[in-house]
Amino acid sequence: MNRKQTGILLATGLAALTLAGCSNNSSNQQRQSTSSSASLIAKKSSVKVSAQGMSPQQSVSLVTAYAGNRYGGAWAQTAKQARQSGLQVNLYPTSRYQLSDNGQGMAYDVTAGGQANGLVYTIDQNDDVVIYQGAQPGKRTKKLVTISKPAMAKYVNAHGQGALVNDLAKNAQVVDKSGGATSNGNANAASYDDNATGKYGNKGPFAVPADMQGTWYSADHDDESTVTISDHEMNIDGDTVKLYHQDSQYAQDNDQPSDDQVSATKDWGRTQFLHDDGGTWLNIQGWFQGAGDGTSYMVKTENIDGKPVKVLVVGEGAENWVTAVYYPSKAMAQQQADQKYDDLHYQDDDD
Repeated sequence: MNRKQTGILLATGLAALTLAGCSNNSSNQQRQSTSSSASLIAKKSSVKVSAQGMSPQQSVSLVTAYAGNRYGGAWAQTAKQARQSGLQVNLYPTSRYQLSDNGQGMAYDVTAGGQANGLVYTIDQNDDVVIYQGAQPGKRTKKLVTISKPAMAKYVNAHGQGALVNDLAKNAQVVDKSGGATSNGNANAASYDDNATGKYGNKGPFAVPADMQGTWYSADHDDESTVTISDHEMNIDGDTVKLYHQDSQYAQDNDQPSDDQVSATKDWGRTQFLHDDGGTWLNIQGWFQGAGDGTSYMVKTENIDGKPVKVLVVGEGAENWVTAVYYPSKAMAQQQADQKYDDLHYQDDDD
């Protein structure tokens, strides 16, 4: 795969900056007052969550549960509503807003069922989470806090809110809307061009399974790589592929496409599920691809440091030989670089 270094991150990182012990200026006093008045969102339980190896859905649910319980207000309201209508996180370029810390260039707009309330977070250069509320396009917004994922998990566990994180993660969705963003901060409402349906054998957008959506990282082969997957798109190191169903008869009738056909569909992916002994793969090929088997993706659970972790496995070739493994965080990808797993099929296993 062609890999280029990128700074887009979804999973959160290590060190935390908390509000406790801050200086006595008015903004810090206001934050402490807000947090002390916030009541718990869910009934206390003994369920614990771990910051290690979280899926993208678990990560955004952790942020929501932490901020809702810690700060109350709109964060708490959204967390409560999301238990009924589902948690949805929309990805935008930070240029959409005027944030005090743009982090690594991606803003995560947390909503309940798609209803935005100005609840945004970014990931900074240390992989910590920078949380905001009241964010609006073009409006200067100060952060509430910068905090690490482990620190959020510790807070949530201490307040008996681990079950809330798991409940929110069950129906959480990550929707990449960055591709439709313009320089003035306006964003397209969809992450794909639905007008393509019916053209060049296009039968409509392909729905990517929820557990595959999010941002994944790999450091295999001495090359850092990032894959961001939304409901109908995949961005691989900055190159976006729009995922569609293709009319099989159209492909047969156009095995020698014109230059115009190729140009019009250059960023379309012919997408389908493939099943083999290893499980179910999401297979993507070029729209007019003839020879070759394309690239396939599958979510697996591997044991890492004694804990189950969901990873994104990449397979290529006639037997879907594993060529790379992607992880929920950049730090884990670096730690597990070139690690091989006994339940995955590598080409050199056949030698």
